[in-house]
Amino acid sequence: MSSMRPAHSNPEAPLARWADFLAAHKLRATEPRRLIVQAIVEAPGHFDAETLRLRLKGQGRRLSRATIYRTLSLLQGGGILRRVQLVEGALHYELARPNDPHHHLVCRRCGSVQEVTDAALTRALADAARKSAFAPEEFSLRIRGLCSRCVGGRPLGAARKFDQ
Repeated sequence: MSSMRPAHSNPEAPLARWADFLAAHKLRATEPRRLIVQAIVEAPGHFDAETLRLRLKGQGRRLSRATIYRTLSLLQGGGILRRVQLVEGALHYELARPNDPHHHLVCRRCGSVQEVTDAALTRALADAARKSAFAPEEFSLRIRGLCSRCVGGRPLGAARKFDQ
C-alpha cells in the first residue's frame, strides 16, 4: 500500500545527528554551519544549493556559495542530508530519514515532486538487491510522468507511460 509522505518529521533529530557528527570528527560548530542547518530544518523538503543560498540571503544572512557547498557536503557525509537527482542536470537535497525509504513521483511538465512510501515496493527492491548478493546502503526510486494537474481531464492512459 502506498501513501503520501508527511511534510515534517522531528526537527530535533537532524540537529542532534549534526552535533554528534561534528563532535565525532572534531569539527567546529561555526555560525555559518549553524545557520545553514537551521534553514534546512525549518523548511524541509527538496531544495538545491542556490535556493538555500537565496533563502538565507532573504533572512539577511550572506554566506558564500563555497561555504554552502562545503556544508552541504559535510551534511551529506554525516548522513543528515541525502542528495537526489529529481530532474536532469540539477542536484537537490532532502533531510535524510534513516530507516524511512521513500520514492519520488516527478512531473516532467510542471516539475512537481510527490514523495511516496510503498512498503511492498521497498521490500521488492531490497529483495532484488539481496538476490544479486548486493548490500544496499540506501535506495530511492524516481518515477517521471505527468501529475494529476498536468494530465488534466484526460484519462491516465492518454498520458505517455514512461520516459526513459
